[in-house]
Amino acid sequence: MKTSKAAIFGDSIMRGAYWHEESQGYKIWNNTRYIQNLAEHLGVDVVNYSQMGATVERGETKIDNALAAGLDCQTAFLEYGGNDSDFDWAAVAADPRGSHQPRTALPRFRQSYLRIIETLRGRGIQPVLMSLPPIDSRRYFQWFSQGLDGEALRSWLEDLDSIYRHQEAYSLEVERIAAAAGCPLVDLRLPLLLRRDLPRLLCTDGIHPSPEGYHVIWQEIEKFCYDFWQA
Repeated sequence: MKTSKAAIFGDSIMRGAYWHEESQGYKIWNNTRYIQNLAEHLGVDVVNYSQMGATVERGETKIDNALAAGLDCQTAFLEYGGNDSDFDWAAVAADPRGSHQPRTALPRFRQSYLRIIETLRGRGIQPVLMSLPPIDSRRYFQWFSQGLDGEALRSWLEDLDSIYRHQEAYSLEVERIAAAAGCPLVDLRLPLLLRRDLPRLLCTDGIHPSPEGYHVIWQEIEKFCYDFWQA
């Protein structure tokens, strides 16, 4: 399948955010080399519309606005689920006996994703979905529990590894959506899970890839693109 333009819609993972230890702040990893490779070897221009903190519903609005503004591409890569699976941890800590829902419950997540796919196809754009990179539950807990009641959070969670499992459920849902809708899928999860040095490929916050992790992710994206567009 040949194309000349592609767009990326996603969250901070596709934006390239990572925690920089020396500056103690988030920076954006430079994926220019991979983008240039796609342009030079496949003739594909890639525009990245990803936003920090985006959920699938925010992504749906972003895509609708981009289409209204004249979005011109043949392929759209979609990467959502990480923020959707997250909780309002301050609210959980304040009321550990209460009933708390993730930012986007799975049924809403699926419905919004399917609407995006239908909308893009209606404009002649091929959607390509992405599974979610794995996270480190314990690192993430240490990160988000700072300044909160850690014992209350542990009481509600019962098992810290449930953070990982809950995020994994959203990645599996993305795979199910791709299969049901007949969309190509870029598997960003398995290549990282198979690495024995996975801890080195994640940041201190436990949820963003490190620069080394981003290299693995973009190598996988590049490999997919070569197979997809040269088929």
